[in-house]
Amino acid sequence: MNEVKKGVMVLLLFAVLLFSLTIVTADATVDFIPAKPEPKDTIEVTAKITDENVNAVHVLIQECNENTGICYTKQNFTMAEISDSIYTTSVTLEKDDATYLQYTINVKTSDGWIEYNKETKIDYEKASSNNNGKTDSNNDTPGFEFIALALSIMFISLILYRRKR
Repeated sequence: MNEVKKGVMVLLLFAVLLFSLTIVTADATVDFIPAKPEPKDTIEVTAKITDENVNAVHVLIQECNENTGICYTKQNFTMAEISDSIYTTSVTLEKDDATYLQYTINVKTSDGWIEYNKETKIDYEKASSNNNGKTDSNNDTPGFEFIALALSIMFISLILYRRKR
């Protein structure tokens, strides 16, 4: 009976590890040129999308003023595919009092719409000089792979705990 339990636990551990590997396959990497735009600049937005069966890619941009706390209306721009998995668009910023922008990448696949980099903040060049050189460059987004990693660690801990008993 113990051999059956061990076999089931090993099989479950393998399934959790396989699940964690499949989660990290899709991703979006976004570049802005210039990296720190100024108000009313024209910027180039380029995204590398690793999803399969991509039908459309859009970037949602919202200009904001950190001093007043106002965020203006979001604008939706269609991105054109320039090469395999690389999409781009040119955007002219409209607000002269904006200090940063937020963007979200929306990807339409055969499975539906997927959001990447939701409301990621890009500080303007003017904003960094008004803020004593300090900018909020924390654009990290949490990944779902950490859920699978945590489950794997808990599962291994459970196995070790039962062996000690």
